[in-house]
Order: sequence, then C-alpha cells, then structure tokens
Amino acid sequence: MRRGRAGWFRVEPLLSRPLDTALPVIVCMWKRPQRIDDILRQLDAQSLERGIRLLIWNNLPDNDDFYRSRIAAFTPQGALRSVEYHSSAMNVGGIGRFFLARKLRAAGYRGHFAMLDDDQDITPSFADDLLDAAAPREFGGVWAWNYVDSHWNRTETPPGATADYVGTGGSVCDIEIVREDSFFTGLPRRFAFLEDQWLCGYARAQGWTLRKIDTPYEFVLDETNQFHTMADLKNEFRDYLTEMIARASR
Repeated sequence: MRRGRAGWFRVEPLLSRPLDTALPVIVCMWKRPQRIDDILRQLDAQSLERGIRLLIWNNLPDNDDFYRSRIAAFTPQGALRSVEYHSSAMNVGGIGRFFLARKLRAAGYRGHFAMLDDDQDITPSFADDLLDAAAPREFGGVWAWNYVDSHWNRTETPPGATADYVGTGGSVCDIEIVREDSFFTGLPRRFAFLEDQWLCGYARAQGWTLRKIDTPYEFVLDETNQFHTMADLKNEFRDYLTEMIARASR
C-alpha cells in the first residue's frame, strides 16, 4: 500500500505517448484476458473529442504477454490516443485503480478520471455521458443504489439522483479523491478488496456527493465476479462505513 500510494511502480507506454488533454480511463484486469480486444475497440469507438488515455492495472502477470501482444496488434482509428500498462506482481485487487490515479495526480493531472470494469460493454457515448454529468467533489456512475438497512437490501437510484453507493465500473470521479494519504491509510486491511465501498464511504465522510449517471452499458461474464465470495464481508463493511460517516458528520 505504501509503495502504491507513493507511485513506486512503473507504468509502461505500450501504444503511443499519453496526452495530458485526453480523459484517463482506468481498467483493472485479472482473470478476463479475453476482454482486452473489446475494451480497446469500445474505447476507440468513443465519441469524446478530447480522446481517451487508457491505463491498465494487471493483477495477474501470467497474462502479460497476451495483453501486450493484443495491444501491439491494435491500430486505433478513433478516440483511443494511448495505452499505458502496469503489471502487479501481487494481486492487490481494485485498489490498483487508485494507485494509478494517485500517480496521475502527482504528475500534474487535474480534473476527472473514468473507471471501467473489464466485464462491461459500453456504447460510443459512454465517456461523453460521464463527463457531462461530472462535477467537482463528486463520484458518479452507472451502478448506483440507496441503502435501506444493508448493502444488499437497497433500491436502485434514479438517473441524476444522489446515491449511497456507486460501483467503480462505469464511473467518473474527481481526481482530488486521492489527494490525501488517508484515502489509502484509512482502508482497513480486512476490507482491502472492497475498494468500491471504501471509495463511497470515504467520499461521503468527506462531504462529497455520489450520483447515478445514465448511459447504456451491459455486464458480461457475470459468473467470474469476485463479489460472489464476499457477500457477508460487504455487508459487514457497509456497517463499518455507516458508523464512519456518522462520526464525520458530528
């Protein structure tokens, strides 16, 4: 965690040189290597004029050669301006997204960054729709819910409304969320792989707004989702974060 938040890791430029003006889109990869071609193709098809800067955090080095070969074989014809890549020797889970975001901020980037899960199909309006809804000190996304009394007993948030929980897949966030070390040091080790809930709880405790964004998407390969094995832990963490948010508001 200390090395990650300090940016002590190498990010390789695999496709063109990154442009500071392009929208950073961060993707974590683990056991879905077959998705890389669709990710490249769908991001290249974006209608966003400023272009896309794709950053990949790979948690399974066994797939490195495959990813590198597929990226090298891809010829962008649209919005995809560059691809940067990091291979993590240890599976750190989705927190790797925020290590990349912290490194971007340390290099001078300001504004919003987007996140995409490797099991999501998106349409060409995805990046435009996210940025049209983005605002300072906000985290918004397509997978948004309001709690009733647990992480699983919840209601879906209407488009544009505020939420209690937003998933990191298909989302956009003000990069200032990773400004402070506390974003990383405050995450309990027991819940280290529940970075989506941590982002939401931390943001709400800091007075940020969570919001539902409406843009077309579809989940694929649902049977490979890790959350199926962490249902009880997610509910426990929800209770922990509810108390944390309450203390911050006192």
